[in-house]
Parts: sequence; C-alpha cells; structure tokens
Amino acid sequence: MNDPNDKREMAEVEEFEGLVLADVIPKLDKWWFQYPNLLKLNLLLLSAFLAQFTCGFDGSMLNGMQSLPLWREAFGDPTGANLVTLVNAINIGVLVSALFSSQLCEIFGRKKPITLGTFLIIIGSALQGGAQNLGMFIAGRIIIGLGTGIVAVAAPQLMTEVAYPTHRGKMVSLYMTQWVVGYLVAAWTTFGTFKMNSSWSWRLPSLLQGVPAILQLFLSIWVPESPRWLVYKDRRDEALTVLSQYHSCGDHDFRLVRFELLEIEATLEEEKKHKAIQWSEFIRTSGNRKRLWILLFMGFAAQLSGLGLTGYYLTKILNSIGVTNANTQLLINAIAAVWQLCCSVFFAMLIDRVGRRGLITFGITTMLVVFIVWTICSALNEEHHFSDRPLALAVVAMIFLFQVGYQPFAISTVPYVVECSLYSLRSKTAMIFQFCGYSASFFTGYVNPVALDRIGWRYYIFACAVLGVECVFAWWYLPETKGKGLEEIGQIFDGDELLEGTQAITKKREEKYRAFDEGSLRERKALSASHIEKEEE
Repeated sequence: MNDPNDKREMAEVEEFEGLVLADVIPKLDKWWFQYPNLLKLNLLLLSAFLAQFTCGFDGSMLNGMQSLPLWREAFGDPTGANLVTLVNAINIGVLVSALFSSQLCEIFGRKKPITLGTFLIIIGSALQGGAQNLGMFIAGRIIIGLGTGIVAVAAPQLMTEVAYPTHRGKMVSLYMTQWVVGYLVAAWTTFGTFKMNSSWSWRLPSLLQGVPAILQLFLSIWVPESPRWLVYKDRRDEALTVLSQYHSCGDHDFRLVRFELLEIEATLEEEKKHKAIQWSEFIRTSGNRKRLWILLFMGFAAQLSGLGLTGYYLTKILNSIGVTNANTQLLINAIAAVWQLCCSVFFAMLIDRVGRRGLITFGITTMLVVFIVWTICSALNEEHHFSDRPLALAVVAMIFLFQVGYQPFAISTVPYVVECSLYSLRSKTAMIFQFCGYSASFFTGYVNPVALDRIGWRYYIFACAVLGVECVFAWWYLPETKGKGLEEIGQIFDGDELLEGTQAITKKREEKYRAFDEGSLRERKALSASHIEKEEE
C-alpha cells in the first residue's frame, strides 16, 4: 500500500514542472540587509562591484592633473605625443590583457582573476604615485591597465552569476555607476590638492587610485566562486554549497536553491552538447551573429559617442572656449562629476522599469541633440573670438547635459550584453566588449587632441555623424529584454533554432527534479528512521 506521505512528497516534485525562476523565488518579508546571508553576499560582491572605480578615477584624475602646475613641471608639461601616450597608457594595458583575460576566467573561474587584477592595479598605482620620470609614470599606468582589463572581464560575470536573483539587474547596472564614483572622487581630490606646494599635489591622487583595489583584493579572498563555473567544471557539490549558503534565507528558500542548481545543470549540459564554447559559435547561427553585432556596437559606441571629449580632454575643451583659469577648470570638473553620479544612479534605478533598450535609445538620441547644439555654440563662439560669455556658458551647459544622455546608455550596456550572451561564451563576450571599448578609447585618445588642435569645433561634426548612425542602429536593431527570463531572451535571438534545445533542456530538467527530490526523499526517510531508532534506544 502506498504511503500517503510518499504521494505528498512526489506532488512537491511535480510542482517544479513548467515553472520559471520567478515562480520559485520566495517573497522576503524584510529588507535584504536584515538577512545575514544576503548582507554577507552583497558585501563580498564589492570585490567585483568596485571594478569600474579605477577607470572613472583615471579619467578625472588626468583631467585634473593637466591643470596642476607641479604635475606639468614634473613631466615637462606633456603635450602632443607625450600627452597622448600618458592618456593611452592604461588603454594599452587593457588591450594587452584582452589577449588572455577570457581564458583566465574560463580556466580559473571568476574570483581568482579579480584577485590577480586588483594586485596589478595596486602595483601600478604605487609606481605611478612614486614616479621619478615620465617613463616610470607611463609604466605604472600600463600595469594599472593590465589589472583593470582582467578585473573588468571577470567582475560583471561574477556579479551576474552569484548575485541573488532579484538583486541581479540593479546590481549589474549600478556596477557601471562606480565609474562615476571614481570620477567624482578624483575630481574633488585634484581640486583639493591644487593648492599644495609639493609633488604630493599629484602623487596623492595617483596613489589613491589603488585604494579601492586594496579593498577588492581583501574581499576577493572570501567572495564565493560562480556556481555556474563550478557546475561547468563538474564541481556540483561546491556549487550547491554556494547557492545554499548565500541564496537560502531559511528553510522556505531551499526550493529556490534546488531550482537554480538544476536549471544551471540542464542549460550547461545542452551548451556542452553543442560545443558552444568555441569562438566559431559567434557566427554559427543567425542568433549568435546578431548577438555579435550588438556586442560590437555596444563596445565601440560607448567610446565613439563623444565621451573622450568630456573626459580626458575637458581641459582642452574649456581652453577652446576661453575658460582658462586653472581653479575654474578644476571646479567645473568636480561639479560635473557630482552631476554625472546623480544621473548615473537615477537612471540605474529605472533600468527594470524603462528597460535596457529604452534607456539606450533615449541616451543616444539625447547625446545627438546635445552635440548638435554644442557644435553650433562652439562655432558661433569662435566667430565672436571667444568674447561672448553666454555662448561659452552654453557650451559648459552642453557638457553637463551630455551626461543626461550618456549615463542611461552607459549603465545599460553591461547588463544588456551579459544577459544576451550564452553562458559558455560569456567570458569571451566580456573580453570582446572590453577590447572594443578600449580600442575605441585608444583611437580617440590619439585623435581627439590632434583634431581639437587642428580643426577645433569642426571635429564635433564627426561625433554628430557617429551618433546619428548609432541612433538608427539602436532604434532599428536592438530588441527589448525587459521583464524576460534568460530563456525568453534566447528565444528572441534564436527563434525556432532554440525550440528543440529548449525542449531538451526542459525534459532533462524535469528528470533531474524527480531524481534529485527522490534522492532527497530517501535521505530524509533514512535520517528519520535513524532518529527514531536513537529515541527507542
């Protein structure tokens, strides 16, 4: 005769069939920081979350240093090729790291590359801060670039794959706001050290660039490894431990942990079956080719949209409109950093409501309008021999309004690219994204100062043209992923090509649910019997 308890247990197994992640996520009745496991997880994920701080700090720091007399004196007032090399030194390091960063993530996981990258950033910052000549300063920046490139590939993957499901979207979008936080800290640091009458006016900001990396290095020792990478490496028990320790807020959450683990196993088995880890996978299917086009677009567009003009070369822009006072330039740079942070955080909190595509198209369209007005005001200002103060103020206003367009675009790129990627290509996707972005930054780093010196405001026409092309591409080609699960996003790209694989995954998943729960049932019965025997004794 069948035990009623067995029927009840098997009924629990059957309830998994046909469910998606949203169906098994428990409703938390307290703030996330009131759950010890979630508080610990999110604090440890700061090791990945702070990765963009170094990049933002660098852009603002060099802006400020170009206005520091003692820095210019220490390095022979670098201009032309020397200034361009200084700016691009970090890009050189990042591009070199792109040759091996994805392999590091695939072989060693996500946390070890973060540890290595942050260690390199600390070494590079020390060299930069203690530089005795231009060569030593550049060498330090190249090493910082090496570390930054490795961390930038590993960090978003770790957050995406380890974060609690309901925290994932906002956490990855807020990750990009750390670029602005770094920019803000550097801007106000260089503004504060402006009046120091020693080399510490530039050495202190240089050394501070490595401080967040020290915190990242410390936290990376304890941050959990990606359960998806662990499963991919056939370390299932470790993956279950990570999910149970950090995604279970109590007994009622164990259902979510089992669902996540079995979902990961079924999906990765299907990807392994099709050998989806190969580079050729990017062009094997029409869906992956579309993913590749979007990936290339996102990587290049962020740097070719005029960011470099408001970043590394803000000082030259201000000089070109007659704002030449060093203290005023530093103050504008510092206030702009505060404004960027406000815009970045505001739009990051809207990402799940407005959607990735919505923020991207709004951002690019806004940047296009701003640059058209910026170009016109700069041209008129030149005609008036830079004596028209309202026109100069209008250009400064456009620098601030540019961030209203750039920030929603910037904070959407990483979550959009990562969630559209197959798991087995995620490391390569992150590497290609970084390579494209820093290649474009390397290009603009050399072209921007030369073009500004040679043709002035006419160079802005190039930015307008690029933004026009980006605007058409974004409105026409980018699908919306808001409110969709990863499998649904895959259906957008792959259509019928994904249907057969999805059905196979579903079948395997249901088989695993039954096997897993039947095993759990046997274990619970054995434990119960053992407990009864002990009581009888």
